[in-house]
Amino acid sequence: MAGKGKWIVEGHLPLAIPVFKKHGILGYTLSVTPPTLNSAMKEDLGRYRPAWDFADFDCFIEYVVSDTQSIKNVMADPEWLGAVKDEEHWVNTSKALATVGYATQYLLPSGETVNLPK
Repeated sequence: MAGKGKWIVEGHLPLAIPVFKKHGILGYTLSVTPPTLNSAMKEDLGRYRPAWDFADFDCFIEYVVSDTQSIKNVMADPEWLGAVKDEEHWVNTSKALATVGYATQYLLPSGETVNLPK
């Protein structure tokens, strides 16, 4: 992993994970979306889904929380400031997007289908 991903994994997360645990963050996932992969998929899938747009950022982060107060507590924690102190060198925060919602799995890695009406 290079660049931004390397900073997140080697610099940011060792400082951030203790803060996440302290405030009850249940999960954290880093998804890397390299421009070369995005471009290839856009070209391939564009034939089938021409209206689809592909994100112009190269990673996204998902936090799993039981309530939104957990994230508020992380952001207000002085230790969090230490975890993001070099962020401006690696992250274009002007492109950062946030969303709140929920996820429901319907197909498990095992192949089992769940959460559908019977």
